[in-house]
Amino acid sequence: MRSGLAIYLDRGMRWRESEMTVLGCATLNPARLPFGSAKDVPGELDAWISREQRTLLLSRANDAARGKILCFGRWCADYGDPVDWYLNPTNGCHWKKDVHWSVSMRGASRIGDVKLTWEIGRFPHAYLMGRAAAFFPDQAQALLGGLLQQLESFEHEVPFGMGIHWHSGQETVIRALALLFAYRAFGCPDSLKGFAVRALCRTGLYVQSHIEYAREAVYNNHLIWEALGLYMAGSLLKGIPEASQWETTGKAILGQQADRQIYADGGYIQQSHTYHRMALQAYLIASRLAGEVPAVWRAAMERSLDFLVAQQDPESGQLPNYGTNDGTLPCILSTCDYTDFRPTLQAISVLVRGERQYQPGPWDEEAAWLLGAPLPEAPVHQSVLASRSFEQTGQHVLRGKTGGSFGVFRCGTLRDRFSQIDMLHLDVWWRGHNVLVDSGSYLYNGPVQWHNHFLRTESHNTVQVDGRDQMLHHRRFKCIYWTKAELKRSEEHADWAICTGEHYGYQRDHGNSIHRRSVLFVKDNLWVVVDQIEGSGTHKARLHWLGGEFAYHYSLDGSSLLQLETPSGPFHIAVFDTAGRLLTGEVVVGQTNPPRGWLSRYYGEKTSVPSFTVEVCGQLPLALVSILGASVQSVVVTDSTWSVTADGMTVEFECTAAGVSQPRLAIQSQVVA
Repeated sequence: MRSGLAIYLDRGMRWRESEMTVLGCATLNPARLPFGSAKDVPGELDAWISREQRTLLLSRANDAARGKILCFGRWCADYGDPVDWYLNPTNGCHWKKDVHWSVSMRGASRIGDVKLTWEIGRFPHAYLMGRAAAFFPDQAQALLGGLLQQLESFEHEVPFGMGIHWHSGQETVIRALALLFAYRAFGCPDSLKGFAVRALCRTGLYVQSHIEYAREAVYNNHLIWEALGLYMAGSLLKGIPEASQWETTGKAILGQQADRQIYADGGYIQQSHTYHRMALQAYLIASRLAGEVPAVWRAAMERSLDFLVAQQDPESGQLPNYGTNDGTLPCILSTCDYTDFRPTLQAISVLVRGERQYQPGPWDEEAAWLLGAPLPEAPVHQSVLASRSFEQTGQHVLRGKTGGSFGVFRCGTLRDRFSQIDMLHLDVWWRGHNVLVDSGSYLYNGPVQWHNHFLRTESHNTVQVDGRDQMLHHRRFKCIYWTKAELKRSEEHADWAICTGEHYGYQRDHGNSIHRRSVLFVKDNLWVVVDQIEGSGTHKARLHWLGGEFAYHYSLDGSSLLQLETPSGPFHIAVFDTAGRLLTGEVVVGQTNPPRGWLSRYYGEKTSVPSFTVEVCGQLPLALVSILGASVQSVVVTDSTWSVTADGMTVEFECTAAGVSQPRLAIQSQVVA
């Protein structure tokens, strides 16, 4: 790409001739379309999707026909009417139009994040318009007319292989799938068929020529989705010799990657819940195309289901805002919020187990479209939520007695490069509220200071030593010296759970430092977190806690340092030294230079939240003790014995060199060991 050779290679492949040949003889096989009938889905969901939700869907669909597109499942951007396919809607800048895809990204530092323009090229609104047409048949013709105008404009303004919308094979697959859904949801009209066929043909030609790059360099969701593109084009197109090879190649890669990218414990190669969901949607589509689901796909989906449900808040359907999060949800097939994982996980459960993970609700819509309506009379089998360790991935869940109180502790050696710099991060949920959060991603290709902030150690709930990162951030999407870590202890009891782990990411620096963290969860209202830095020399340790989207109070009177005002009551965060002295920290909210105190649950959107830090400097070893909970009445330390009274309960434990000892609890005059 940098040398210009990519342009000449594409010419040597004679794309234009191949495109014309394929388009001249390809036809669509309607029997294998991967979506249910628009005649059946609305009736299936009549009891579960409210009138308000349907009306909002129709409103967004009508807006989309005028170029106002719901981006990343969250915020609306105006791309113009007619649509400007090269516009960054946040700043009015434009990408160059008539350039080869390999040089189309030049000027990014001036134009901004390319994903803000790619979003319109994915046609996410095709799902909104098609679904709205199914629920409001009297509006179908007007919505179809608006979509057809945009498709005609896109084909005219975005020639095959030219401009940013052809820079990534994954983008072409997501776009083709959106058009296939629209074709099915609008009742398979001839006016849409040609667009769907051409999109499939161009996807097959493009991905076939470039999938080796995904194999070697971005072997993550890009490879899965490009393989899906080949499998989809090969399965659905008839009349061209390439189809058989595309189908075979795509299916083989999907089989290989099911075991490679989805770890044996159910975690995902990218250490990201949103990318994990994206991969699962690809396998749902592929399973519908296949009819008979290959065993390796089924096993990967089933272990993914267990992994994600174990970390889920049962009331909201949310998971910790963990790992890189670019707002991707290729198949927008429900009225649920972008952060709600129930639609995809319900569909997975019905497919691989023949049972619902959740009671019927609006999250059933995705399963109805992908698996066909009416859904089978599947029984509901809700997973028992309990503490679990996923040691291969390095995610450890400490569950309370109620489903809405839990924590997820990050500790495990990285096996692949797709990770944020976040080892020993702790995410805390209390009474259904995400009180201590992962900051998210915000923008991948925006100003470098924002990308760095959200990716690196400083924004996570862990400890920095001497202002360094646990890994070396080499370039935008690459870190080197992958963090090694080890879980030293994991116990689950009726009234408490504990995890202890350490990482070695600071050993490459002077002092050979090791960060060890012990997390004690006294169910359901008290957390004790002990951070120890071992090694040699004098160093500075910075402990960081990022609060959720709540009003807060910050005090220095000894009662608490930071108090989050949740709808279920106050949640406190206080930090002590090993002698039990309350340490003074700093709270910053929504700072821009340098960035600090931000949460991004949706791509391109950031919200100011309290960022609480405590810094200590001294000769190693150093230790900090955080007390987190609903109501902390007292903290008493005698030698190394701690006694913490909170919420009508007293817990005693020892702070040792190995972390937290076995606790003793006094609950309503009963002592529990």
